[in-house]
Amino acid sequence: MSRIHFVVKETEKVRYQAQAGREGKSLGQWLREAAAEKLAIARPQKFTLEELREFNAACDARRSDAPEPDWPEVKRMIGESRLSGIEPA
Repeated sequence: MSRIHFVVKETEKVRYQAQAGREGKSLGQWLREAAAEKLAIARPQKFTLEELREFNAACDARRSDAPEPDWPEVKRMIGESRLSGIEPA
């Protein structure tokens, strides 16, 4: 375990302690939980199983079974798109 010390105004400390007490928690527990909640909000959201299935279905719908062009053909297409000003999709 490690400790973290930080400076707060006395009035803030009293407010934090009062809220922790109302929730039946120690000040330390209340602060740890507040910090954990802040991290959870900042963390990128994961897909739900249904969202993942929808994403996979959309990818499958865009998929083509046509063979990919060979490298010389790809280079030719890139060159043409640069000359004609076509933007990538």
